[in-house]
Amino acid sequence: MKHERWRRAEELFHAALERAPDERQAFLGQACGEDTELRLQVEHLISIDQRAGSRLERPVIEEVTAALDADAALEGAQVGPYRILSLLGAGGMGKVYRARDTKLGRDVALKTLPPEFARNPERLARLRREARTLASLNHPNVAAIYGLEESGHSDWLVLELVEGQNLRGPLPVPDALRVARQIAEALEAAHEKGIVHRDLKLANVRVTQQGRVKVLDFGLAKAVWAEGQPQATNNQDVTRPPHGTIFESLAGRIMGTPGYMSPEQAQGREIDNRTDIWAFGCVLYELLTARPALSLAS
Repeated sequence: MKHERWRRAEELFHAALERAPDERQAFLGQACGEDTELRLQVEHLISIDQRAGSRLERPVIEEVTAALDADAALEGAQVGPYRILSLLGAGGMGKVYRARDTKLGRDVALKTLPPEFARNPERLARLRREARTLASLNHPNVAAIYGLEESGHSDWLVLELVEGQNLRGPLPVPDALRVARQIAEALEAAHEKGIVHRDLKLANVRVTQQGRVKVLDFGLAKAVWAEGQPQATNNQDVTRPPHGTIFESLAGRIMGTPGYMSPEQAQGREIDNRTDIWAFGCVLYELLTARPALSLAS
């Protein structure tokens, strides 16, 4: 990243941290405007800060600089037939890069684990489970998977690169309902396969230039039926984590994003497809009002 771009991203990073977690997306939308790359970089810094814990305990900026240098070093690297071009986004569950398929001449998205989790057996199992989940879904409103690559010490999901805008409200009612219907159809297809997304939110939905809605990131998806038999998904009891993050604990798991989580999901109780219906309602409300349905500050 050029020096002036890095300085601007760092300024917005600090400004975002001064705001409540549920206000940051609106702030970044206004501050970054149509500069999607800048917004992704700032969100990347925030995600690293959240994983690092208290800024008083860890030299986060040093860690961020090292992470960005590592991402820059990957540019031009080869993963099978795919040549990495740039970082698209990052979070606690993985990093996503734009890459060029040198055999078929198209761009794809490559998703891999953050370096600190690259050899973690549970994280690896979850990444591979995401690959199987996406492979079982063949729906126009779900971003497709093309394959799973093993390169060096990492596994990489080869995903459809969805060009377009992330969702933002407010939208006129007809437009919001058109988008919502396509999201609902994607969820219905997943639920028919016994799959709960568990992390539906505006950031995980994108609209292509042709107006097609694509639901992304099934990294937290969970099968609630096995071999045709009903089987509830248990999130287990844990202590409450920081607001505004995708999280998991050491003793058990609560997975999702605060502000979109159903009560049973937030409490670590058994969930089923109704938890996605709750999140869908939160998304629709935000599409119509540009405000989160649930305020985490209250």
